[in-house]
Amino acid sequence: MSMRAGTMAGIAIVAACCGLIASGQAQQKKTAEPAKKANAKAAAPEASVPADDADVLALRASAEQFTKAYNSHSARAVAELFAPRAEIIDEHGELTRGREAIEKAFAEVFRQHPKIEARCEIASIRILTPNIGVEEGLVYSKAAPDEPDEVSSYVAVHVRVEGKWLVGSVRDFAAPLPEPTAHERLEELAWLVGEWVDESPQATVHSTCQWDESGNFLIQNFAVRIEGRVAMSGTMRIGWDAVSRQIRSWVFDSQGGHAEGYWQRSGDEWTVKTRGHTSSGEVASAVNVYQRIDEDTIAWRSFERTMNGENEDDIAAVTIKRRPPPPGK
Repeated sequence: MSMRAGTMAGIAIVAACCGLIASGQAQQKKTAEPAKKANAKAAAPEASVPADDADVLALRASAEQFTKAYNSHSARAVAELFAPRAEIIDEHGELTRGREAIEKAFAEVFRQHPKIEARCEIASIRILTPNIGVEEGLVYSKAAPDEPDEVSSYVAVHVRVEGKWLVGSVRDFAAPLPEPTAHERLEELAWLVGEWVDESPQATVHSTCQWDESGNFLIQNFAVRIEGRVAMSGTMRIGWDAVSRQIRSWVFDSQGGHAEGYWQRSGDEWTVKTRGHTSSGEVASAVNVYQRIDEDTIAWRSFERTMNGENEDDIAAVTIKRRPPPPGK
C-alpha cells in the first residue's frame, strides 16, 4: 500500500469514528434560577379559598412580619410569631421545639451571619378549619447582599390562638433543582467553539465548531487536505441524548461514511466511544480521547481501533492548535 493510500485509509477511519473535532469558547446566560422558581411553584397546590379572605390576608401579613423581623435580625420579634409550643424542622431534619428555643436558634443565626437576609415567596395558603391554616412556598436567603440566593421550600401550619394566627409548625425542604436544559448539559464542551488546525507532513485538518441556532447542539465542520486538495470533508453534530443520558455525537463525511459516539468526561479529558461505517460498508470503531491542554491546545489520541473486526494501529497523541483570528479582529 502506498503512503497516500495508507493515509487515506487512516483518514477514513478517523472521520468515520468522529476523530476530527474543533474547540473554543462560548458564553451563554443560564436560566436555572427562573426554572427553579417555576418548578417549585408548579409543585405547590393552589389556594383553596379566595385570595381576599380575611384569614388568608392575615397569614400573608404574618409572612411579611416574619420577613421584616428576620431582616432586622430581631430574634425576639421572629419568635413572637410562633405559638408557645411551636416547632421547626429544618431541611436536614433537625428539630427546634418551643418559642424560647426558636428565639435562641434565630439569635445564633443572626450572630453567625450579621448580614443575612431573606424573603418569602408564598405559593399557596389553605384554610383547613376555622383554627388551622397551611402555607406553602419558597424562602430565598443569602448570608450577604452580594452572595447568590440559597433556596428552600417550606410548609407552615398556622393555628389560631386566642383569636390570633400564630405559626404552629414549619418544615423546610431542599428545593428541587430543575432538570438542566440540553444547552446546559453541553456547556462543559463550550470550549470546543472556535477554529482549529492540525497539520502534519501527510495532511492538514481544518475544523470549526459553533452552536446551532437553538443553542442545543454544537456543530463541527471539518476538511482534510492532502497536497493542497480537499480529500474529505464532513459535519459532526454534538447533542444531549435524554435516553442514554449522555452527550452523543453524529458525524457524516463527504464520502458517505457516518458514525455515532458517546462522550464521557474525566477532568480535562473527554473519552468518546465511537462506531460507524465507511462509504464502502466497512464497520469501524474506536475510542478517541480529547485532552484540553489550555485555551488554545488540544491533545487527541485514538486506540482500540477496528475495521470489520480487525484491529488497526493506535494513533499516538497529536496536537491540535487554535487558529488565531485574522489581524485587526
